[in-house]
Amino acid sequence: MVSATEPGVLAGTALLAPSGATLPAGCWTVLVSDGTAVVPGQPLVEVSGSAAQLAAAEDYVMGPLGYASGIATRARLVAGAAPPGLRVVCGAWKKLPAALKPLLRAGLAAAGVAPRLLDGDFVYVDKNVVRLLGSVHAAVAAARTAAHGPAAVQVGSAEQAVTAARAGARAVVVDTGSLADLATADRALGDAGLRAAVVLAFAGGVTIDTLAQARTAGADVVDIGREILNAPLLDLRFEVVE
Repeated sequence: MVSATEPGVLAGTALLAPSGATLPAGCWTVLVSDGTAVVPGQPLVEVSGSAAQLAAAEDYVMGPLGYASGIATRARLVAGAAPPGLRVVCGAWKKLPAALKPLLRAGLAAAGVAPRLLDGDFVYVDKNVVRLLGSVHAAVAAARTAAHGPAAVQVGSAEQAVTAARAGARAVVVDTGSLADLATADRALGDAGLRAAVVLAFAGGVTIDTLAQARTAGADVVDIGREILNAPLLDLRFEVVE
């Protein structure tokens, strides 16, 4: 029987598959659905089989479940701390090794935290691509030409934010990590009569303690990375029972 030793949010159950084990690992029965708030001692997964199969199963069940559930637990805590009107997303999952991405995505989904800045299709242009294309205006124009949804572009100043909005960007991401830069961009967009036309996002070192400040400075969305990605594993126990 697999159980939690601490409170948390369960995630990753859909990724548990005995067929993926390199050794016979018994039959696995998930007892609790993803997104459930679990308590210490609560049975989560039942593994049945021979002694050899049970011994092997521990190596394949604990890691995925502990990792995804740790992400879900931290992500729900962060999302719950956000003030009204502020959307919390975690786009940094793209930077993790490929093997971890499904587990991270499962954890975010269980916590209700989106993995992307906007819902639906859109074209995201980061600051390096802006430099490669020569300017914010050129980057937004190229994104719109792709005809794959609205453009979202990273900017480093209020001037660039206004340029992006005028060029037709749907989302403007202040990626400097500076709340002062965010507030300046918010005011500049307002002064230009463009604030209502764009989603203003903020990224770069965002923590649970700066969510309220980001909202006050004008953010509609915050993109949180390490605050969620550094989540500890949810501590689990694998115990042989009658």
